Amino acid sequence: MVSLIGAPEKWKDGMHCETASTSRQGDRDYNQDRYGVARRDSTVMLLLADGLGGSAHGELAAQAFIDSMLEQFSESTLPLTNPPDFLVQGIEHAHHDVVAAGKQQQLTSESLTTGVACLLQDQVACWAHVGDSRLYLLRDQRVVLRTEDHSMVEEMIQRGELEESERETSPLRNFVTRVLGGKTGPPEVSVSGEIPVLPGDVLLLCSDGLWSALPETCLFDLCSTTALDQTVQELASQAEQASTPCSDNITLTVLRMLEN
Repeated sequence: MVSLIGAPEKWKDGMHCETASTSRQGDRDYNQDRYGVARRDSTVMLLLADGLGGSAHGELAAQAFIDSMLEQFSESTLPLTNPPDFLVQGIEHAHHDVVAAGKQQQLTSESLTTGVACLLQDQVACWAHVGDSRLYLLRDQRVVLRTEDHSMVEEMIQRGELEESERETSPLRNFVTRVLGGKTGPPEVSVSGEIPVLPGDVLLLCSDGLWSALPETCLFDLCSTTALDQTVQELASQAEQASTPCSDNITLTVLRMLEN
């Protein structure tokens, strides 16, 4: 885990934000989730990765993704002129770093991970992802936008072959269709446009250990709370309790915009 800024943080342009993060092992033998938060000038990067539990050393892949993206961010020239391109190219580069990390450890099988990255620059957000770790934009107690999972179940729901209510009971619920790492080259990266963010908006990045365990309405507490870190911890606890004794790794990192 990496966290390089605290809460609240005042930017040079007078805008305020606060961040909070947590990561829990749940009932698994290892925690293969990783997150990262970094700020330079008036630009913030949020990152989250969920190493695939069925692959060799998913935690290695997840950490390699975080390290790669943070390094590229630290070396970039700010302000970024094209955040969507930066994210797509950065994730493609991170894919090769994940592969290289596995080779360096001489693993006998592929080391794989999901990845989601968000940039917030001058009150405008952009995000990109691979896999089923999610980003939510929350505003006024509702979900304004969220990423679409790269998974068999998501594709079936989009085609009308499966109801949303059947997501968690489908035998295909754990089949991810795009990952970082592996032998097939960089996956196709899904990227958003540039989205203005408003005071009170919340950007939430989370692994499936959170979103699969709780209804979306629980996430709205992040908009109204006066103690963001406490609410983040409470959400992780609720997800853990809801899915015990088979709870997954549970990780979330949150940025909330504050009034100037």
